[in-house]
Amino acid sequence: MYSGGMSISEIAARAERSYTFVRNNLASSRAILRSKADGTRLHVRIHPEWSRQFIKYQVKDEKRVSNDKILVLAMVITEGYADRTSVGFTNTQSALKDQFRNLIEMVYGGVHLGENKITTRFSSTEISKDLSSNMVHKTFSGPILSQILASRSVTKKVLRIVADTEGSMIISPKRSPRNFSVECRVVLASKNRAFSEQIAAMLANLGVVSHVGKNGVNISSKPQIRKFIETVGFSPGIKVIRKKAGQSTWYGKEKFILTKLCLEVYGRQDQARASGRRGWFEQCSTREETMRYLNTWYNDIVGGE
Repeated sequence: MYSGGMSISEIAARAERSYTFVRNNLASSRAILRSKADGTRLHVRIHPEWSRQFIKYQVKDEKRVSNDKILVLAMVITEGYADRTSVGFTNTQSALKDQFRNLIEMVYGGVHLGENKITTRFSSTEISKDLSSNMVHKTFSGPILSQILASRSVTKKVLRIVADTEGSMIISPKRSPRNFSVECRVVLASKNRAFSEQIAAMLANLGVVSHVGKNGVNISSKPQIRKFIETVGFSPGIKVIRKKAGQSTWYGKEKFILTKLCLEVYGRQDQARASGRRGWFEQCSTREETMRYLNTWYNDIVGGE
């Protein structure tokens, strides 16, 4: 059987013996054992379909980069990497890992992705080279950014990925001269100044005014936060996980629900001022009192979903 071209593994399976048992018997019978390369060539001759797994992945030539590939680039730039031989996305949230998998499949077809608790990755020199050719130091290349800005729909989708991966809806008690109040702002975190400028340009493309700082892009005025929530927002199910467990006021809470809480705060403040009061929180003298309101409203929103 071995001289006829069967591999040791095939003989072992047919004889219901271990690989080591078969190999030792062949060696003791003075059979000339084939090298791994010779065995592979012979096996491919007998099983031509097996050769397909040795074909290098070939990226299709595109006159224009697809919108789905732009979304893959957004995920790689925000929380991923493309090195010389592989591409990966680093995030613990199942929804985002699934999104990465689905986008890779839509753009590149059947690619074998491996996964651990944090990273979803695959090896492909060709795909890594293809993605890297559309990025410059973890930013979109000029032509890609122009393509994004030419479409409000693509701009929204790219910014949603930025928000889901690197964004925060910050709602926190703030001390004022006579009482505590609540501050709301949106932060799209990035220490890459060039990428922060690109984020700001995309927001401006949707009419959202923002400010670029050393830690990313900030949206702080009430009208602009409302506009961001209405036009971009956060995906349902994506949680606050950036801070160490227990170190953030809203750790483990949904960003999407926090946007609703922000709008609830605005509504309550407007209601109080319309009735002649300084604001809803005018009687709150401590941070804890203010947080009681916020936690109650958050839980009410979750209960009403």
